Amino acid sequence: MNRVHIEFQRVQTWLFAVPRLRAMVGANTLLGETLRVELARLARHNGRWSLAPIASHTSYPVADPDDPLKDYDALAVDAQDGILSRDGGHFEAQFVSGAQAFAEEARQLIQERLPGLRFRVTIDGGELEKSRVHLSNELPVLSPCEWTGRGLASAIIQQGDERPAVSLEVESRHQAAKKSEEGHALDLASLLIATTNLKSLQRPQDLNELAGRGYLALIQADGNGVGSAPAGRSDSDRAVFFHRNRVLLRRALQAAINEHSEHSPGQGQAPLVPLMLGGDDLLLVCRAEIALPFVVTLCKELDRIQSNNSNFKLTLGVGVVIAKPTVPIYRLHEVAEQLVSSAKRRFRGFAEKEARSVVDWAVYTTSWADDPGEVRRRDWLCGTGQKLRILSQRPLDVLGEGLGTLQGLVAGAAKLNNAPRSQLRYLVDQLSRGRTLSELAFEELSSEARKALNEAGVSTVWKPTSNNGPWLTELLDLVEVFEIARLGKSAQTMG
Repeated sequence: MNRVHIEFQRVQTWLFAVPRLRAMVGANTLLGETLRVELARLARHNGRWSLAPIASHTSYPVADPDDPLKDYDALAVDAQDGILSRDGGHFEAQFVSGAQAFAEEARQLIQERLPGLRFRVTIDGGELEKSRVHLSNELPVLSPCEWTGRGLASAIIQQGDERPAVSLEVESRHQAAKKSEEGHALDLASLLIATTNLKSLQRPQDLNELAGRGYLALIQADGNGVGSAPAGRSDSDRAVFFHRNRVLLRRALQAAINEHSEHSPGQGQAPLVPLMLGGDDLLLVCRAEIALPFVVTLCKELDRIQSNNSNFKLTLGVGVVIAKPTVPIYRLHEVAEQLVSSAKRRFRGFAEKEARSVVDWAVYTTSWADDPGEVRRRDWLCGTGQKLRILSQRPLDVLGEGLGTLQGLVAGAAKLNNAPRSQLRYLVDQLSRGRTLSELAFEELSSEARKALNEAGVSTVWKPTSNNGPWLTELLDLVEVFEIARLGKSAQTMG
């Protein structure tokens, strides 16, 4: 018997190759359907090769009744056919015969369905030699694609009042997005959307429409410690472990989507759009004002459904970047990846029994998103020695009480609705100027502002982290979370 393993590489880079919302949604649809449907169909239905059932397939569990996609992700059925994996960017199957022929056909299929995507095909660990080259079917015209500037303008698509001439690759992504919007797509993200409140809401056509008059948020989440967790030695143990994690994530995601799209403003328009859902990875765009509350709900639900769990606890490392919708989406993704890495570094400092979700976020009001590490070293570290002041607590635990967690900050920010915003912003501006000036500004706040901050949990500007410093403040994080919903909106709009 032989095993064929196909690994998709640099998936998110490929996803953002066409930086338009519908094209990104369509790219994920193409990716998911190729991985989960087309490759599985190819493996099961061809006379040139034969699958070999996994020896331990009888030990695979039946579908989880709480899994919203239990009808589409059946481990036992796949294993009985000889398919070990078709999720998280990996497809693996076991063959009695014809493994080489299948690998060749699978590569051709991927090149045709997902042009430009990097991938690797191995048979029993040995990489398949390249033997075929996929040639483009684009027409030999001279005009470049109007959406990307790359490739030939070979098709006309319709988006709102636009009729751009685009390449065949862009057209394919655009058509796949329409398929997802119409409820006919079979990738996991589209299937999950069909089980949520998003099903009845109008999908935004582009990022500007999604953001409305406010800002945009890109959320990226990745399971903590999954790669180093004890997944088991047998095929069935590993398959069950990874299946359990993806079921947990989509159950939590379903609940979070429903909560934050239940009362969507904007005449029934969806406030968020999932871009990728694979394994324990999640990528979505949404209106800025719901981003951090969404993360709290997602992690809270993930924690709740594992309350009686004594095995590996799935937690998330989350990065959230908030900016104007005109900032290039690929740049937002680059920053989000850095923020996820920051959150995961904090997670690695926890003991195994203390595993919990961690978040880091960054807000930009400029036309470009600078490197978050450089911004923080420049703006958040003030003073030296015993006078060192740190203006932000990030990254933070997602759940917990008090202003040292995202959940506490979101709750505290809700207490500031009646506080004079100009006074809060002035107070935050003084933080970098020194303890004396910032504490003086705090003392000079109006009674209304002091009352709101007190209700939010702020009784002092600075707190020492040890006997000799440095000094830490909760104010910058709190006021920033409060201001997110107001970014880009005039006072009249906020009315």
